[in-house]
Formats: sequence, structure tokens, C-alpha cells
Amino acid sequence: MNILGIQIMAVSFALFMIYVAFLHFKRKEINGLEIFFWLILWVGFMMLTLFPKILGSISQLLFLARVMDLLMVIAFMILAFLGFKNYISNRKMEKKIEELVRQEALKTGKKDK
Repeated sequence: MNILGIQIMAVSFALFMIYVAFLHFKRKEINGLEIFFWLILWVGFMMLTLFPKILGSISQLLFLARVMDLLMVIAFMILAFLGFKNYISNRKMEKKIEELVRQEALKTGKKDK
């Protein structure tokens, strides 16, 4: 088995992300279920990086030339989903802040009279 430079970089990145997730877990910024999710995700990423043939049959089934094409399509789908989710969450936050500012302004306005 010949490990390419991109595989070394990808595994290094996955190990770094596991470390970052562990730090956030220690700071109690994420809970046990979330750390479990991130560990599974990054270990899976490492496995797919080291053994790309695992996705070969799925790639052929979808008429994609290479496994990398499949991974890129999946990555774009995930990024589009996360971007949309982030947009929706940002809009909700804006509405909550706007409502809080309105309520505070009304309270302050009544006190001034």
C-alpha cells in the first residue's frame, strides 16, 4: 500500500480535528453525544482516506469516474446544507435580538415618562 501526500495531509487534519473536538469537550462546550458524533465522523474520514476503494462500488453505481468525484459531490451537498442551516439559524437569532431590543426599548421608554 502506497500512502500519497494527500492521504498524509488528510489523516493529519482528521487527527487535529479530533484533538480540537476533545478540547471543546474538556471545556464542556460540547457534550458526550456530540464528541461521539465528531469522533465517528473524523475516524470515518480517516478510514475513507486510507482505504478509498471502500466507496468504489457506490461511485460506479452513480456513474462517477472516480471516488474523488463522489467525495466532492457529497462535500458540496454537505456544505450547501450547512450553509442553509446556518442562514436559517442566523435569521432566527436576528428575530430574537430584534424582539428583545423592542421589549427593552418599550420598558426604557415607559420609565422615562
